[in-house]
Amino acid sequence: MPPRVGVGVTKTLLTLAGATEMALRNNLEIEIEKTNTANAIQAIKAARGVFDPVFRFEPGYENRNTPASSVLQGAGGNLSESFATQNFYFRQKTPWYGASFHIDFENSRQATSNTFATLNPLRTSRFLAGVSFPLLRNRNTDAERAEIRIRSRQADISDVDFELRVIDVVARVEQAYWDLVAARQDVQVKADGVEWAREQLARNKRMIGAGTLAPVELAASEAELQRRIDTWLASVGMVTEVENHLKSLLAPGRDSTLWGDQIVPSDVKLMTPPTDELQEAVARALKQRPELRQVGLRLDANDVQKELNANQTKPQVNLIANYWSSGLGGSIRPGENPFSASNAVLYQRLNQLSSIAGLAPIDAPSFDDLPPNLVGGYGTALDNLFAGRYQSVQVGIAFDLNLRNRTAEANLAQSTIAGRRLKLERSRMEQLIQAQVRNSLQALETARQRITAAEASERAAREKLESETRLFQSGESTNFMVLTRQNEYLDSRGRAVVARLEFNRAVSRLEQAIGSTLQTHKINLP
Repeated sequence: MPPRVGVGVTKTLLTLAGATEMALRNNLEIEIEKTNTANAIQAIKAARGVFDPVFRFEPGYENRNTPASSVLQGAGGNLSESFATQNFYFRQKTPWYGASFHIDFENSRQATSNTFATLNPLRTSRFLAGVSFPLLRNRNTDAERAEIRIRSRQADISDVDFELRVIDVVARVEQAYWDLVAARQDVQVKADGVEWAREQLARNKRMIGAGTLAPVELAASEAELQRRIDTWLASVGMVTEVENHLKSLLAPGRDSTLWGDQIVPSDVKLMTPPTDELQEAVARALKQRPELRQVGLRLDANDVQKELNANQTKPQVNLIANYWSSGLGGSIRPGENPFSASNAVLYQRLNQLSSIAGLAPIDAPSFDDLPPNLVGGYGTALDNLFAGRYQSVQVGIAFDLNLRNRTAEANLAQSTIAGRRLKLERSRMEQLIQAQVRNSLQALETARQRITAAEASERAAREKLESETRLFQSGESTNFMVLTRQNEYLDSRGRAVVARLEFNRAVSRLEQAIGSTLQTHKINLP
């Protein structure tokens, strides 16, 4: 071959299996599809994050001054209070029947300027545990659990997409490989034509010199030689184009050394078709084609959505249960009780007068003291909390009834319609698959017959050329007839090359049509 753009002298012998392996290792389309699969896996992980526990710590401080409308509330018309809180919250949504629970642990310290507060400062603690359990809506499924199931189906669909991408790349590598084989064979045919034209030209020159051939035949031979050189150079350019297409499928990047090599295919034999039987091929296709599995996964995802939408049409009935325990502890406010202190002088004077009158003294009313277990600090509050002295329980049912839940009903209708559409798509795809299998088998049979016809034509054309050449050398034929027989032979060889190419292409398309491409090349996807 003459020098080609970007192609050096280094030759890379490549089998079809080697080309397929190189494509699986380097092809950028496959690498891109891998990222989609990885992204689908992360989407499942993100959907499951709804069941991750949530812990919240909420410390705070507040200094509050409130105008007081009563002297009992605050001296000087102002109630001054300070609050310090340290609260802990835990929330957990479970994947079991839509249940969720929460735990709260609240702590506060309160100081006030109210003189009637017996405990000042005051410390409180509260522990609360609650659970919510749906009885109808969101019991069997809810939006979060449905999302996980749908994304799992989408991840499976992504795996099928990856398989389809691999099949497509392998099939295109096959096609490009056999295109290169045919292109190189065509170059050889054209090169042989050029060589024969040169030989005929040299033969004509000798015969003209000997006076046995008219000089006018020289121009005809030279014109034919140049025409064949033109077609030969065009076929060389086609080799470069076909080779570049194959390299784009095999190379990992534009800086790969493969771009500078000559690829020499070492497999030139006809491929073996997976089957020649129509019924067997159709049955295998309907069983193996990834597209049908993809539609099935989409139907599964739609069934999940349909189940969710049907569930959302039910009334919302939740069973709610809460338990909490409270603790209290504080320091006794120093000084006497304000009520008793304000009336001490009055009771003293009254008792003096009662004594003069001979009456019994009157005791000032007293207020009961707080129980000792409430007097203390934060430790006292915690002791009251965990000792369970102040416990409360709440049980109830919450009803949410949509008199017209048109959103849920419309969503259910849409998912039903989508399911029916997917089933129709599957039926349509089955028809397309059958048509593809039938067309592939027909192309295979046609190519086989074309090979037989082309090989017979090639044999006959070769015999005619040999006979015509002998006749020409003995002076019984003309230069024109020899060149004509050469062109007929070259055309027959070219048609044989095309017929073998079409046969291998038909085998590749049949493998793809029945879904056996990966099996044929012994490719196992992770």
